[in-house]
Amino acid sequence: MPGYRLAPNCGSDFADAKIRRCPIADANRLASIITVYHRHRQGLGSIETSYPRPTCAIIEALDVLHSATEEMIARQREQALQEAQNG
Repeated sequence: MPGYRLAPNCGSDFADAKIRRCPIADANRLASIITVYHRHRQGLGSIETSYPRPTCAIIEALDVLHSATEEMIARQREQALQEAQNG
């Protein structure tokens, strides 16, 4: 079954993490959750607008996306600092 990558390069524990199945619908619905999450992070929209009454599955998917994205950002910062130090 095809999966959606959460956040490439977000750490050794999550490097291959994928959401493979969404319990609320088929995999195509998951793509819209990812899009809504990224638009929210960029300040282009609100999650409440797209999901005024989110299901537990949507909340869990958003939580996993947020955790993996934050870890990816922290790892990128860490790598940038290491590159700057090693010059």
